[in-house]
Amino acid sequence: MNIQNYPILKLLLPYILGIFLVYFLDFKIQNLLLFGGIIIVILLIFSLLFIILPYGLRWVAEVGPIVVAGMLGVLSTSFHFHSSIDEVQEAHLKNCRFFTVFITEPPVEKAKSVKIVAEIAQDSSGFFIGAKSIFYLHKDSAALSLQNGDELLISTIINPILPPKNPYSFDNQLFLRRKGIYYTGYVAENSWTLLASHSTNCIRDFAYHLQHHFSDLFAKNGLQGDEYSVITAVLLGNDETMEPELKARYSSAGVSHILCVSGMHVGIIFMIINFLLKPLDYSRKLSWLKALLLLLSIWFYAQITGLSPSVKRAATMFTFVTIGGLLRRPVTIFHSLFASLFLLLLLNPLLIFEIGFEMSYLAVFGIVIFQPKIVALYKPRTKIFNYFWELTAVSISAQLATFPLSVFYFGQFPNYFLLANLSVIALSFAVVVTGVALLATSWFSIVSNLIGKVLTLEIKLLNGIVSGIDSLPGSVTDNISLNWYQMILFYLIIIAAFVFGVRKSKFSKFAMLIFGMVLGLSFCYSKIQSIENYSITIYSVPKMTAIGVNQGGRSILLMDSSALNSPFCYNFNIRNHELHERISSRKLLLDSSFVAGSACKIGNFILAGKTSIYILSGKEWIYPRSVPLAVDYLYLRDNPKVPMCKLLKTFHCKRIIIDESCSNYYENRWVDSCLAYQIPCYSTSKNGFLKIAYE
Repeated sequence: MNIQNYPILKLLLPYILGIFLVYFLDFKIQNLLLFGGIIIVILLIFSLLFIILPYGLRWVAEVGPIVVAGMLGVLSTSFHFHSSIDEVQEAHLKNCRFFTVFITEPPVEKAKSVKIVAEIAQDSSGFFIGAKSIFYLHKDSAALSLQNGDELLISTIINPILPPKNPYSFDNQLFLRRKGIYYTGYVAENSWTLLASHSTNCIRDFAYHLQHHFSDLFAKNGLQGDEYSVITAVLLGNDETMEPELKARYSSAGVSHILCVSGMHVGIIFMIINFLLKPLDYSRKLSWLKALLLLLSIWFYAQITGLSPSVKRAATMFTFVTIGGLLRRPVTIFHSLFASLFLLLLLNPLLIFEIGFEMSYLAVFGIVIFQPKIVALYKPRTKIFNYFWELTAVSISAQLATFPLSVFYFGQFPNYFLLANLSVIALSFAVVVTGVALLATSWFSIVSNLIGKVLTLEIKLLNGIVSGIDSLPGSVTDNISLNWYQMILFYLIIIAAFVFGVRKSKFSKFAMLIFGMVLGLSFCYSKIQSIENYSITIYSVPKMTAIGVNQGGRSILLMDSSALNSPFCYNFNIRNHELHERISSRKLLLDSSFVAGSACKIGNFILAGKTSIYILSGKEWIYPRSVPLAVDYLYLRDNPKVPMCKLLKTFHCKRIIIDESCSNYYENRWVDSCLAYQIPCYSTSKNGFLKIAYE
């Protein structure tokens, strides 16, 4: 691929650089209108230079669009990423309890509530706010009947969405901030009133209702349980009913992409509609109608499936291919990729930070760049072997392009990804086609019921293959840790190795060697840091207790019974920290005792080096001592009811720690007591995790 052949890169690369400038360096623009005016002036000046300069100096004028593209990336990202409300509006949110809101997305049913995303229009005084927020309504029939576009009057306390409380855990605040959502609140029963119903986007509303109608058709034709969950996820993009265990099996087998509506699914729909509209190819005028129907169908299907990043990418690419064919101009795959990437980032620059968007484009780039070279390595003699070899090359190419990013985000690698993909890709294709056939014949119940039985068998076979591969020994290598610069080094090694394989240049060979050495040194440095890490980490876990005692990468993780029996507790709050710090932990019940190296736990005492912690729970009694017991930290959990005066006659501590197993009432009571007695206090509920280094 010669970059000179793709002039759009001259605009795309500086535009992406502008996005990164705002996102990572927090580059702020005080006046967006003034900045936009400066962009227009610069563009006009360089356009004039292009006209008046002689041909040999016109390259100077070409600098203008490049500069403008970078500034446009800054402007667009600033508009999306720094759209938080001002101090006056925030004060109104804190002081008011009644708000008028407009629901902007279809409500989602949760276990005990109904989640809505809504824009706060104004407070009870009529002051306009315009902040986007998430509200959880008490679950009842009225809340379940709400729709996108409804206007509500609600009574609630609105709170800002907080950053993560544990190290390296999922940053929900940043995730929602990219979507322009900054606040949240719970709306109790009988604390809201429906004022009016509005249709904010009739096409989106119709697509949403059509998705639910299609889901009901699958259920009426015999699909239920895992089979129903898979077909609605694969064909309609609705994975709300899918069990976490089923998702985990697909992920461990390396075929989780099958559960997402992706470019393959859009391609299948494109091929089906293109085949049905084939008669329109015989007339030049009718070909315009065919192109219009194709584009409307593709984008309407994308709307039905929820417009995921991979679907947007595929639909945009097919749009460029269709328009190019209509204009009788050849459109290469790279042109389509770069153009679709630029267009989508113009509409929403923050898409580049979504995992699905990144994985989708990397996979396609990998297939386009690597697959032809891998296929050329071997020439099968029969068509059937050639088909499987090409399929193998596609799977290897996509995995090669995405595995550093996948390991960076998820910390695991599916060892049997090749076997899994070869086993299920053709079957998943059949599932999609059969699903479309069922929907197309739903008006004829006898035929649709028969197709439903076939579809059920196909999905059962698909799930069985995935479960079988997942159950193989060593199906997944987990607890792999990559930081961002190690991930980049991996990609540089892959690029250098590819260039060396194609051109056999000494420079690429030397670059590959250098990048490999730097990567190896970075792993050694991370390992040394892990070995020197002796610390106690007190995690912030809602209504639970978790304490990690780390000694050079080997940790004892003490958890109460509720935390120990909850995989979600560990995966969401603790796993990422241990992964990034390269910690291997052994889980023990909080009441257990242990001796490991320079750390031990005896009864309620944790001793690590010269650091001592006493764990006091609400179920224990303490007795005053003539000489208070000296400890470094007094750890309070499960609502201790001992008065502070009695506590000080039993313990002499440097600091009191209150974890989230204590209720708000007892936490506030202890915080006030510590303040009165001038004892340093730390609350994991308010301040998040606490890391204590020891020797």
